[in-house]
This record gives sequence, C-alpha cells and structure tokens, in this order.
Amino acid sequence: MPPMFPAPILTRRLVLSVLVAFMALPGFAAEEQEGEKPRLWTSADGKKLTGVLEEKGEDWVKLKVKGKLYKLKLDKLSQADRDYLKTHKVKKPLVIKTELKSYKDTDLKKTIKNLDVEFRNVEENAELYLLVVWISKKKSDERGGDVSIKEKLECFYDRDGVYSHEAGFYDHKNGDDYRGWAIRVMDMKGRILAERASASSYLRYLKTVVTRRAPRPPEEEEEKQGR
Repeated sequence: MPPMFPAPILTRRLVLSVLVAFMALPGFAAEEQEGEKPRLWTSADGKKLTGVLEEKGEDWVKLKVKGKLYKLKLDKLSQADRDYLKTHKVKKPLVIKTELKSYKDTDLKKTIKNLDVEFRNVEENAELYLLVVWISKKKSDERGGDVSIKEKLECFYDRDGVYSHEAGFYDHKNGDDYRGWAIRVMDMKGRILAERASASSYLRYLKTVVTRRAPRPPEEEEEKQGR
C-alpha cells in the first residue's frame, strides 16, 4: 500500500519566504492575521496525523507536516475530512511588503517619494487600516534641528493589491529633507497587525502621531462613549 504522504514537495513559496526573511525591514508585529492552525487528519485506512492545511484543489490537498509539504489525493483522506474540506476556506497569514521609490520633479523643484505597500491574503469581507507617516527635517534649520513628522496618511483597504502613497520634499532652502517613513496596519477591531519603518528608530513616531480615523478596540470605544 502506498504511504499516505508521498515525498515532500519544495515549493517556490518556501524559497520566497526565506529570501524575504533576509530582506525584512525593521518592524514589529503585535497580532498578525492568523493562518491555518494544526489539525488532526485521518487517512482512509484510519491512520491519524497532525498537519496544517496549506492549499486545496478539486481532488487534492497540500498539508505541512513537521515542516515538510505533502500533496495527496482526497481519496487518501477519511470521508469526514473530505466533508470538512468541501466547505472550508484556506486561511493564509497576512503578507505586507513595502517598496520605496524616488524621482525628481524638475518643474516644481522637489523630490517625490512614493511608498508602495502591498497586501496579500486579506480576508474576505475584512478591511485594513493603514497609517503612513513621512519623516523629515527642515533645511532652513542650520543648527541641526529636530527630525519630525512631515505628514501622515490614513487609508482603508479591503482587498489584495499594491497601494502607492506619495509625499513631496521641496529642494529649496526652506524645504524639507527626507529622513524616512513608518507605517502601522490595524484591523477594524483596533488590533495592531504590524508596524514597520525605514529605520527602527522611526517606529517611535507611530506612538506620537495624532490620528482621526484609526479603529479603536471595543473597550476603548465603550469608555469613550461613557464619558
């Protein structure tokens, strides 16, 4: 009888995750959108094994068992597991990627910074709040001056995609010198899913920026209404 789990399959996703790990920006993740949790699976002949559901197709599934990925036919699983898979939608961890682009606007004599924020695996019927903070320093301050928040953007997104966020920094002596950026991602329950910045020291600006549209945790909203 062939084994329930054939030889492991090394997927491109695994290779990509390793590369991203080395390219990770300074950041903090408080409560990431959860992916699939380990589940006890039963084979058609009654054997049991704990694994995480990674993908599924019409007549196959991919399970991760002890760090290895296996693809098997549905008929290798018990009827109960097959019934479960008919209605279950695979949950994927939220993926957030950032890319900074820059170009010169010669007509307006300023430098344009464009921060692309990519979201993958946004849950169906869910919405994310994104706070973008641009950090700069005044050119006119000859004594060094303080680095501070130039501007902030508050946005809401409900689907996967790459979203661009732009800020301009004038090149004349009264303009601003670009220093960096910081972002915060929250769900509609007010939970912080991730915080990232171009440098770890800039994460502190997320604690001082004043927001108007950020979701509040239920307990904070109740306290606000009770005042």
